[in-house]
Amino acid sequence: MNKKIPLYCIPGLGLDHRLFGKLNLPSAELHPIDWIKPEGKETIKDYAKRLASVIPEDEEVSLLGVSLGGIMSIEIAQIRKVKKLYLISTVKSAAEMPKYMAWLDRLPEQSKTAAKFAIEASITLKPFYDRATAEGNELFHKMVRSANIDFINWGVKAIAKWKGIEALETPFLHLHGTEDLVFPIKNIDQALTIKGGTHYTIYNEAEKISNIVEKDLRLELTK
Repeated sequence: MNKKIPLYCIPGLGLDHRLFGKLNLPSAELHPIDWIKPEGKETIKDYAKRLASVIPEDEEVSLLGVSLGGIMSIEIAQIRKVKKLYLISTVKSAAEMPKYMAWLDRLPEQSKTAAKFAIEASITLKPFYDRATAEGNELFHKMVRSANIDFINWGVKAIAKWKGIEALETPFLHLHGTEDLVFPIKNIDQALTIKGGTHYTIYNEAEKISNIVEKDLRLELTK
């Protein structure tokens, strides 16, 4: 039996395990992780500690994170050994954050305006900033509509407050679409670009993402 790398996958804000349904990674043993309920005003760092508890203490474990899931993966890698990070459509530091995030951080703590704005804007504007198929749009709508609004509210604020880390020491492969409007490519450093890829590139470009990640996983298995 061929050896496989345990790959724990963390989705983006308001999304779930269904986001990874089109990935084809024969060299990985996929373990999608769904979000857990945040406790009060905890930071991403504190949340990451609790989320990491569902991941076995195994030095061969790698993480694949999309958007907020990428940020969470980075934080988890600060508190436990991770073989490699596969970062998709995300940011690695506060310097890569778009300026509009500062505006979201100014919204009242108890207000759900940020969450409602994120949900409605993502659904209403998706046809303009993303070229997903009808099937992709339907899945996206189902995930967002079924997401917990309190979690989205916490997530939007938590991302806006995230200060990042000084240096990412864990080996990583960052894949980022050239037409990502949530985290514009102009702010992103050290990433392999997916031409025409949007923030939903993990689904829209699943075959391309799978080929790149699978190739890297095979290299990791030879080390």
